[in-house]
Amino acid sequence: MPLAFNETILACVDGSTYSEAVRDYGIYFAKSTKIPLTLFNTVEHFKPRQSRDLSGNITLGGRDELLEFLAEEDHDKSKANINSGRQILENLKSTIPEGIAVTSLQRHGNLFENVQDLEPKMRMLILGLSGQKHEGQDRVVGEQVEEVIRSLHVPILLVNTPFSEPKKVMIAYDGSSSAKKALETVVKTSLLGDVERHIVCVESTAKKAVQTLEEAKKIAGNVDMIYAPLEGEATHELHKYQESQNIQMIAMGGF
Repeated sequence: MPLAFNETILACVDGSTYSEAVRDYGIYFAKSTKIPLTLFNTVEHFKPRQSRDLSGNITLGGRDELLEFLAEEDHDKSKANINSGRQILENLKSTIPEGIAVTSLQRHGNLFENVQDLEPKMRMLILGLSGQKHEGQDRVVGEQVEEVIRSLHVPILLVNTPFSEPKKVMIAYDGSSSAKKALETVVKTSLLGDVERHIVCVESTAKKAVQTLEEAKKIAGNVDMIYAPLEGEATHELHKYQESQNIQMIAMGGF
């Protein structure tokens, strides 16, 4: 099934904890960019339970009966997953306010292959930190999510909290090619609209951080920015700065 729009914000939902937040961020970006929103659900191929031992002593005709049983189980499970996915899409779509161009899309297969196929029409991808497989594991990045981030070449929003309208965004900048790309995305596109932008660089010394930020200033040009040179361990200092400035969103290169 083709996408309904020539350009779209693709929001991946599967009924997990993050699905409502993914939809809400999709609404936010659809409003700020005037780009249509697509709610997308992937129906994973069903794999029969491996714990069941079905080998045993197969009687005459038993092999055919076993294959028929497995095929029927596969069909029933797949049908249930399709119906469940459609219901998820319907429920999430029903609460989207008027004025947002939105459609829903469901495909079979796996998330990575599907979004890779849809990438040419994507303006932005939004997905939860992990799906139903890792439900409740807040610090776990799903395997397919990591594969998607490594492979796609569009802005990706990774959601790990309930929706909160972003008022401030922090760009973690280290001078790498991926950091430059992230900075360019933030300053040269309409994705984030009118938010306060902080460019933060953490180096072994503050002097080195200042030098690195000089390059960032050239990329940012005349865009209004707050520059913060910091020294210390990157992860600790970035989180510390985020909390002290009440920043809702972090932008950075994928890897």
